[in-house]
Amino acid sequence: MFYSIILFLISFQGISQTYFNEFGKRTTKEDFEEKILNGPYFGVPGDEKGVMKLVHRMPVGLIDAKIIYQKLGLEDAYSAGRPLIVLYYPGKDECNSTGLGNTPESLRKNVKAVARYSEKYDAVAPLYFYKNPHGLEKYQGIQQWTADPDGLFENQFFPFHYPCGSFVVISPKGKYRAILGEYPISQIDVALKKL
Repeated sequence: MFYSIILFLISFQGISQTYFNEFGKRTTKEDFEEKILNGPYFGVPGDEKGVMKLVHRMPVGLIDAKIIYQKLGLEDAYSAGRPLIVLYYPGKDECNSTGLGNTPESLRKNVKAVARYSEKYDAVAPLYFYKNPHGLEKYQGIQQWTADPDGLFENQFFPFHYPCGSFVVISPKGKYRAILGEYPISQIDVALKKL
């Protein structure tokens, strides 16, 4: 009987969850879920089993941009001070495979809008990277996507499968702004303006 109680307690601890807010401080399940439902957050697995943490959907920050430009073979753009626009496709999901935003007309419209933003801010031509190409057939004849080089953007900005797709804009000075998951295409313009 004693061993049964100990095994029960060990197994119960193994299935319990611990929640952390966006600042890395422990929080309640209720607060965690409320922020996901009513704020710009995703809940993602933490580094340890049984840990969930909040991630802000619109991260901003500083990185060593020179390394990214070099890995992409864009040293001249780096020297010229031209920002990067990277659109990231995680792979097919319910969000990016249904709805009115997936018609050829709307896809063409979005690709043209991103090209206009690129010209407006003298950015490098937009880069379209994927983690998994399944579902990109809808872009045939509209836009070519390429594999994320060595997982560069997945590792730096998109470590989880955020629904629909994501983007990041990066200045040569290292400032970046991103939206994780579904976003209106006009937010790329807003992010570039704020770099």
